[in-house]
Amino acid sequence: MKKLILLAGLYSSSLLAASAQGQQELHFLHWWTSTGEVQSANLVKTELAKHQIKVVDVPVRGGGGTPAKSILQARAIAGNPPELAQIEGPAIKAWATLGFLHPLTSLAKDQQWEETLYPFVRSIQQYNGDYYAIPVTVHRLNWMWVNHNKLAEYQQTVPQTWEQLITVFNALKQKGVMPLAIGNEPWQVGQLFENIAFSIGGQAFYQKAFIELDADALSSPSTYEALSKFRQISNIIGDKLIEQRWDQASQSLLRGDSVFQISGDWVAGELMSTTGEFPDSISCYPTPSKTASFLYNIDSFAFFNSAQLSETEALKVAGILSSKQFLHDFNLKKGSIPTRKDIELTGYNQCAVKSQQDLQQALLAGNVMPSIVDSMAVSPLIQKAALNELFRFFNDPTVTTDDVILHLQNVSKSGIAF
Repeated sequence: MKKLILLAGLYSSSLLAASAQGQQELHFLHWWTSTGEVQSANLVKTELAKHQIKVVDVPVRGGGGTPAKSILQARAIAGNPPELAQIEGPAIKAWATLGFLHPLTSLAKDQQWEETLYPFVRSIQQYNGDYYAIPVTVHRLNWMWVNHNKLAEYQQTVPQTWEQLITVFNALKQKGVMPLAIGNEPWQVGQLFENIAFSIGGQAFYQKAFIELDADALSSPSTYEALSKFRQISNIIGDKLIEQRWDQASQSLLRGDSVFQISGDWVAGELMSTTGEFPDSISCYPTPSKTASFLYNIDSFAFFNSAQLSETEALKVAGILSSKQFLHDFNLKKGSIPTRKDIELTGYNQCAVKSQQDLQQALLAGNVMPSIVDSMAVSPLIQKAALNELFRFFNDPTVTTDDVILHLQNVSKSGIAF
């Protein structure tokens, strides 16, 4: 904790002040650090500059946002929170419960969020009936990105099932090609398993087994099947796995060093970052699934209570960053889709358009679920414990399926709060 507070002290300047030009300064803490993400984050600066508000970026690299969340916690404990922070999932309720966040309910009423936001988007922004964050992006995680030029070169076709995918991976490996662009990080590896489990078991199984950690669901045939396919993939690519960020993995896909990437649609934002256009060599397909399904993450903005940021000022900035035009432009560049239902996807890439179409079908099928790996579904302690077990299983062939299941069941028995 002392180390975190020292880190917080690195940013201990006055947070909202008048500059020589009469502009306000707003510190913005986030973990958007890849090339494409930086371009998206810069839109926050550009938009607020139109209203004489200067944004001071506080980007924190690494770990799917874990270091950024630690620094946010340290700064808040030290009494020095940023005015604006990227935030996800249950963390919104946790910060609101502790009284750190400005309420945004009046803005929600003015913008008719009850009518314009998807229900699954609304619920996660609220605590005790009040809104405490503005939802900015809906990212789909069950995407399979394919370099179809390389796939054709090696005389393979797009797999429709996990069995076919494993067969294609084996064929590519035999040709000396790295099948999957992935970094040896717990969240990247966990994201692969999450896709397999959700595809195999569907919403009900995923909810019981990996959100509720129900002992019976965890020991069900679906869990064994998911872990079996996870192990088969680890046997194919494990010896070639390297430490790389997700955006580096995306660049390897684009270069043709790898043929597949299974990851969220932030990949699209990264692929578009060089030319502004989605590359012709890459195609997107939902990961194999028996029914229409949508695994999601939502990025939100929260405004922290401090002497430097009044509720009136927070509502002003929140209104700017939740406007239809800003949300359209931000998601266009980020690769995601807007959180509002009434925004047309004019100019969006074909994967984003398909994402919105598939979301509608998945909503009708009741198969829309929050990501465990990407901080949307469970507490950070459960998330970390589950990811550690899956990462260990993927990298250590001596760890058995029964070992993983038993350890996950023990996490549930430990009494860690959901």
